[in-house]
Amino acid sequence: MKKIKRILLLPLFWLAAGLFLIEEFIWDSTAKIMARLGAISAVQAIEKRIAALPPRWAILAFLLPSGILIPAKLIGLHAISQGHWLLGSLTFAVAKIAGMAFFSRIFNLTRPALLQINWFASLYNWVMLYRNRIHAYLDSWVAYQHVKRLLITTLLMIKGKGRFLRYLRRVSRLKINGNMNK
Repeated sequence: MKKIKRILLLPLFWLAAGLFLIEEFIWDSTAKIMARLGAISAVQAIEKRIAALPPRWAILAFLLPSGILIPAKLIGLHAISQGHWLLGSLTFAVAKIAGMAFFSRIFNLTRPALLQINWFASLYNWVMLYRNRIHAYLDSWVAYQHVKRLLITTLLMIKGKGRFLRYLRRVSRLKINGNMNK
């Protein structure tokens, strides 16, 4: 019975592993983008005000991106249900990624205030405990480690090709400009 249960749950574990990889990638990528956005002085001023919010207002600031982007996700799902799968999927994906970007940035800004609220601190500790357990469990899988390394290698290759192409463009500009000066 245990073996059958394990075989039936295996696809769900792989689905969870895939979702973890995707969420982690989106979270890390959008955090880098939002950090660059945070270099703008007007954005810095807004972020300072958000970071200084008291705990009650921090909850509102923390939940605001979700409240704004949930309707966009619903519009995307509605478009999919009406047969506009490409437009709906794109709308849903953009809303999901934008939501995670704002969510992660605002969470990082409001975390100190939010952790002053007892129920939020308890919930946060519980979520982090299970998140870390799940990561430890998935990281023990050789196949998961292999897929993760493969994704990282692929991303590095894509970034590397982009850098290489930019280098070739610069070199070609130098040759063109060098020939024109003769």
